[in-house]
Amino acid sequence: MAESHLYPARSHKTLPRRQPPASHMRFFKKPAAIPSWQQGILAVLLAVLESRPGQDFFAYKAVAFVLEMFDYSLHKMLFSAFLFASTASATCLHGLSMFKRSEEAEGDVEVKTFGYGPLNGPFNWASLGPENEACKSGANQSPINIDDSVTVMSEKPSLNIPPQEVEFENLGTTIEIIVNGTTTVAGSDFQLVQFHMHTPSEHHLNGEYHPLEVHMVHQGVADPTQLAVIALMFQVSAGESSSIIRSLSGSISAISTPGSKTTLPSGIDFRDVEARIAESDVLQYTGSLTTPPCAEGVTFMIVRDPLHVSVADFNAIKAVVKFNARFIQNSLGTVNMLEVGSVAGTAGALHPLGLEGEVSPLNGTVNGTGNGTANGTVNATANATEPERAMSVGQRFTITELHGLPTKVPAVVVARKRKY
Repeated sequence: MAESHLYPARSHKTLPRRQPPASHMRFFKKPAAIPSWQQGILAVLLAVLESRPGQDFFAYKAVAFVLEMFDYSLHKMLFSAFLFASTASATCLHGLSMFKRSEEAEGDVEVKTFGYGPLNGPFNWASLGPENEACKSGANQSPINIDDSVTVMSEKPSLNIPPQEVEFENLGTTIEIIVNGTTTVAGSDFQLVQFHMHTPSEHHLNGEYHPLEVHMVHQGVADPTQLAVIALMFQVSAGESSSIIRSLSGSISAISTPGSKTTLPSGIDFRDVEARIAESDVLQYTGSLTTPPCAEGVTFMIVRDPLHVSVADFNAIKAVVKFNARFIQNSLGTVNMLEVGSVAGTAGALHPLGLEGEVSPLNGTVNGTGNGTANGTVNATANATEPERAMSVGQRFTITELHGLPTKVPAVVVARKRKY
């Protein structure tokens, strides 16, 4: 639609000059005042989003354009936070102050609409709403296999979680505890707002999965748009569960129905968690939410050594949570796994190194020596002494760009048998 249809000349004179909703007033305060006529335009658009969260993608684009037109210096950061808050339904975001939780009239917790089945699961999340585009196109998606390429943190996170009564909820997609605390990471404070469970684990450690993974979800204190997750692995044990599980295991039956909740007056005992973080390596990478909208820029801190969950407690958790793990994603900075699947079995398919097939990275251009036909940026590193020499079978090279993003993936040219 042309801009004139959205913003006719001096149309601000006819727009109602209503105040924006209180939840959005932070957009109109600092660092500089916005003229009242501009507030009027934004108020109308924001009111549309307030009444139709996650549905009016056109209105999101309109707000973005208006902010650009006003040249508001912080528009990118603020609109990013607002867009996230208006569309996100992720389990990972539940409970954050910037992602207000809604409850039904009778007080039960809102049950999520995405899931892990054939049509509402990870392969089709992008179809559930335009805000989920990153689920099918993001190049830094989570979860991943944690291997030696993932950095070990030099300064581990420090937890400060005071004793408190907590709320235990069943979201339909997971079970979670709403809890308040502060975690300090490299001098920056993050607010702990909830932790939830995945069975089996979403992340793999050197190819190994665990029966249970707990995500402790944080938002930045200074900048609430910054998200961080401490991921705890659990191994089934013949003994008793670690204290974090023991604290809630007796109440699992009280939230067996999606949408239900209960209160734990004694709170959660995090002593075993703190001890395990102190004695274990903690590995850090930047990925994405593992549930819709799969937004990227999330800091994950993976505690390598697992905690314990008893057989009885694990079976009780599994019976309520059921299966809720997203499939392992591609290496960071490489093409999205759904794009890999979309070309599987075709001439442009991607193949693991050492298997028969053609190297054909997606969505890029070919540079460097040789005249390969791959659609990725290729930088030959060996066996190419002539400037325009074609790449030969067995030649090793490095893919330096995938899907428009820089990367460094070793590869080798292999033969492809053709049937005539």
